[in-house]
Amino acid sequence: MQKEITLTGFDLQISDVLRLAREEVVVNLDSHALEKVKKARQIVLQKAQGTEKIYGLNTGVGQNKDQRIAIDAFEEFNRNLIYSHLVAIGDAVPEVQARAVLLIKLHSFLRGNSGVSEKIIFLLKELINRRITPVMKATSSIGEADLGTLAFLGLVLMGEGEVYYHGKICKTAQVFAKENLKAVVLGVKDGLSIVSSNAYSQALSIFAIDEMRCLLANMELIYSLTLEAVDGNITPFLYFSKTAPSGSGYLLAAEKILTNLSDSYLLKQHFRKSMQDPLSFRNFPNVVASLYDALAYLSKIVSTNLSVSDENPYVDLEKEEILSTSNYDTTSVALALEMVNTALSQLARMSVFRIIKLGDSSFTDLPRFLAANEQMLGFQTLQKTAVRLEVQINDLTNTTINNFYPISSGIEDYATNLLLILSKNTQIISYFNYILAIEGLSAAQAIDLGQVKQLGVGSQQLYSQFRTLVPFLEKDSNLSELVEKIASELIANTLGIATSFGAAQL
Repeated sequence: MQKEITLTGFDLQISDVLRLAREEVVVNLDSHALEKVKKARQIVLQKAQGTEKIYGLNTGVGQNKDQRIAIDAFEEFNRNLIYSHLVAIGDAVPEVQARAVLLIKLHSFLRGNSGVSEKIIFLLKELINRRITPVMKATSSIGEADLGTLAFLGLVLMGEGEVYYHGKICKTAQVFAKENLKAVVLGVKDGLSIVSSNAYSQALSIFAIDEMRCLLANMELIYSLTLEAVDGNITPFLYFSKTAPSGSGYLLAAEKILTNLSDSYLLKQHFRKSMQDPLSFRNFPNVVASLYDALAYLSKIVSTNLSVSDENPYVDLEKEEILSTSNYDTTSVALALEMVNTALSQLARMSVFRIIKLGDSSFTDLPRFLAANEQMLGFQTLQKTAVRLEVQINDLTNTTINNFYPISSGIEDYATNLLLILSKNTQIISYFNYILAIEGLSAAQAIDLGQVKQLGVGSQQLYSQFRTLVPFLEKDSNLSELVEKIASELIANTLGIATSFGAAQL
């Protein structure tokens, strides 16, 4: 049975966006929201007949805002606005992300602050419910509305361009004919309302949050296994489990690790060889807490933005006015994401330090570089790969939000580069997954070499998962293949390893 969701324009959640993008969901439109859409359209049509100059409605856009658009030229102007903004290049936006864009865009229109034609609203609904998804190009936005990408949505609404349909990329006109759908004729303000939006960057932010939650849970599991491999001191986690404030990142980190280690020998009375571990082990709960807090801050902003208009100009339903705004600005999201990326870099470096420590026989009392015998070189060279990956991550955390140019003859002299920051985040997660694969491979090898018998509930399941993919290495093997296999099949999949273990999920 298909799930249903009714859009009101105000109560869409991050989980709703992910669910709709990934599952079969039927979208319904709230009747009160449709009334607001009708009223907003009436305001727009009335203003179009007046003498007041309104940006993008009866004037040009950008520096061309000084050019007046005649009433009989509205259709041509809005069609040309879509064509002129088809500037995005590069790879196509993946279908699952493009579906999220459709949902966010339809949701935002239902607030009644855009004034678009009702025909656009109903066509968007049909596209979502019939899983007809525009093929959009990804690269053009500098963070002040996703104009170049969303222009491809406008192209599809006009019955042109291409769409994802039944697993293939097809011509929009052919699909519309098959589904008996009618393209819309863009009227006053429609073109600008379609392209002047952050729906694409909002969609990517939502997927980034979901992927980072997965990475965080996986990282905690792998760290738990590493801690058991070196007889790590778990007292920092015991301390925070008793003293950290409710809901804090410190408490969340402590609870997750202690849950993963439930029934582990580390939680039983035994002689600890180390009173204080290296900081890459000991400070883990503190640094993970920073990621929890940064991710919570980012999630709060993204959630809020799902219910706040990014329209410019904005239709004020109460005053029946159309106002110039800066609602398209994305500074808060960009800054929050830069903070998250920096926290990820800190944790990635700590993971690499732990990988190096796992190969240090003076620290572990295990064979050098985790070699099973004297003929084996072990994981020594694999450290180079881990270091290279972390250096790349560190390089990606260089500040991006401050790097912008004044364009449109100096009218647009500020930008956030949000989509570039999101692209960096995607790369950071990809590299970090490889680092986690290396740490996990090393920890599993150390567990076997040390003959650790009593693992925690979560870490035992993780160890078993590792051993279904790769065996204990008794001789030098193709480590590249093993790391790639672990990263792709166990760590970097949609659900993540932690979703197998109920207690370790976020």
